[in-house]
Formats: sequence, C-alpha cells, structure tokens
Amino acid sequence: MRQVLSALALTLAATSLTAQTLQTPPPQSARQALIEMFLGKGENDLAKHLPDITRKALIHKDESPESSIVLRIAAAGRSMAAQGRPLETFDTGPNILVTEQSDHERVEVAVEHDSLMGDQDEIELSVHAYKDGQEENLPVIPRLIFTMKQEKDVWRLTEITVAGHIPLTDPDYLKGLRKQQDEANEQMAQMRMNMIVNGQKAYSAAHPEIGYACALPSLVPQKTESTGDEGNASFDPGQGSEQWNGYRFTLNGCGGTPASKYRLAAVPIDSESTGKTFCADESGKIKFVNSGKPSSCFSGGQELNPPASYAPVVE
Repeated sequence: MRQVLSALALTLAATSLTAQTLQTPPPQSARQALIEMFLGKGENDLAKHLPDITRKALIHKDESPESSIVLRIAAAGRSMAAQGRPLETFDTGPNILVTEQSDHERVEVAVEHDSLMGDQDEIELSVHAYKDGQEENLPVIPRLIFTMKQEKDVWRLTEITVAGHIPLTDPDYLKGLRKQQDEANEQMAQMRMNMIVNGQKAYSAAHPEIGYACALPSLVPQKTESTGDEGNASFDPGQGSEQWNGYRFTLNGCGGTPASKYRLAAVPIDSESTGKTFCADESGKIKFVNSGKPSSCFSGGQELNPPASYAPVVE
C-alpha cells in the first residue's frame, strides 16, 4: 500500500511540474522584441526595449508624441494596429512583416539575416514592393540593420544602421531599372506632345496669317537664366527637331501660307528603348504605337487619351 501511495505522489508531482512548465512562456526572441517595439499595442512597448541611457536622453517627464520622436514612433505603431490595417507579422520565416496595400499592391519586409551571438543579435531587414504579383524594381533597395542586446532577460535596441542595396550585376534588376526609366521618359513625352499640340492651336489662332508654327521653339517654353527651365532640351539649327528626356521630337509638313497642316512625332532616341512612339497632326489627336517608325504611327496608331491641358507659351 505504501508503495502505491509513493508512486501516486510521484505521479502527481511530475504532473504538476509538467503543467507549470507548459504554462511558462518561452523567453522572447530578439525578433519578437523588435516587432513589439514598433507594432506593440502597449504605451511602453517601444521604450522598454531601449537602453537606459537612451530612455533618459530621449524621453522626459510629461512629454507627448508631439514633442518626443520616440513617443511619436510608438504612437504610430499603435495607430496602425488599432486601425486594423491588413498587416501580418512573423516570429520566424523569411519575412518579418507583410502588408497588403490594396488588391494589387503588397509590401514585404524580408529578413536577410538574423545572427544570434550570445547575448547579442543582429537582424538585417530589406523592403520589397509588389504590384500585380510582380516585384517592383526600386532604384535602391532599402535595408535596415538592428543590433539588439539582451539585458536582464529583455532585448534592447542598441544600434540601427540604414543602408541601400544596389545590385549592379543582377540582370533582372538592371532590366527592371531600365524599364522604369523608359516608362518615366514615356510619360514626360506624352505631356510634351500634348503641350505642343495645344501650343499649335493657340499659335494658329493668334497668328492667322501664319497658321501653324514650323519651329518648335515657338511652341515650348525656352530656358531662362533665372529659372533654368527646359535645360535639357536641344534644338537643331532648323528648329524643327528637338531632343528632350530620351526622345527626339520632329515637326514638319507645315508648308503653305497660312500653314494649315503639320506633322509632329516623338521617337525614343535609344533604339533599344521600350518606350512608345507618338505622333499628332492638325486634327489635334495624339496617337501612339508600341514600337515602330512615325509613319506607322500616323497610318495605324492608337489614339491616346490626352492629359489635362497645358497652358502653352505663344510668341
């Protein structure tokens, strides 16, 4: 009987010890502390992970988020969590944070490395933006390195390093970067086409005896010493051609007195560019082709919805 009671007592003791072990949460990792710092809901979540010397220097009595940058950062994190924004954090895995900006946009904060060395941990994060499932090629990939040190079982942030990663030997990165530059030049070319077309309308109305202008400088603002506007425009001696933001603009076909017709074209200067070719005439309609010569644009181009009117400069 005594043996049975002893066995029962040992079983109960082991069961109690196991329950206590299960109820004790595992110690917080440096990564979890980092998440709590910037996205925690508690007012003290950020401050408690700062070293004592940092708290004393940056957080003073009776300060508010308006007067303290530390409290402002903490309030911003709580605000994001309170608003129920679609963001998710991860204690483990390749990403520490993922947020869906819309049905088509997504931002991931990836963990490049998490190097734990004794009581110190270095966590490097990089930011990646996606649109329609495709990663956008940022000119510089932002990177943040957080150095954490454990003091009295609490991880404290001791250093932040901000860096930019530019993979100059990555073909996909370079291709995407070139595509972005082509798209930016294309948008500027559209604006300039619309400006010149509106300028032709105003010029012919102001000079009915001349009709449409045959010189581009008469239709676009010129560089001035005070403002430096149009500093990247280069005109040829005949004034019927212009190089501007990666495009060559040509204006011709405006003979006669008064001139009742004209032909305007904008073609990428670089033959390897993916930018569109644009064209327009006296009808005022701007058309484009994805690739090809101006002649194919005039004959079979697709009409472009013009942007908002630009106030032309008429000489």
